[in-house]
Amino acid sequence: MALSLVCALTMIAPAHAERQTRARLVSCGENSCLRLSGYRARAAMIVRIGEHDLSVEGDRAWQATVPLDIARAWPIARNYALRVAFVDPNAGTERVETVMLPPGSLGARTQIASLIVSAR
Repeated sequence: MALSLVCALTMIAPAHAERQTRARLVSCGENSCLRLSGYRARAAMIVRIGEHDLSVEGDRAWQATVPLDIARAWPIARNYALRVAFVDPNAGTERVETVMLPPGSLGARTQIASLIVSAR
């Protein structure tokens, strides 16, 4: 019994992991953008970060591409993550996921004139 339960959970876990919302950096013209992608239970669900509804492409499998200038204004949760809400206006429910951001994706850029590296 326990062995069959472990086998069932092993088969379910990878499928669930593929459905988690992800964030990655992509090129959009001369700038960089943050692309969020994932799955939602129904195509009518609203994808929201903070108080901002995202314009998404797709149905249940969706993606949204946002310039970094806009994404930098979003509220960041602990451990460099975003809280993405999936709102179902028909049912009046909301489900929240925490999405890890790529390292350095929303940090500020600093232009430097020169960099000196020396051996000691």
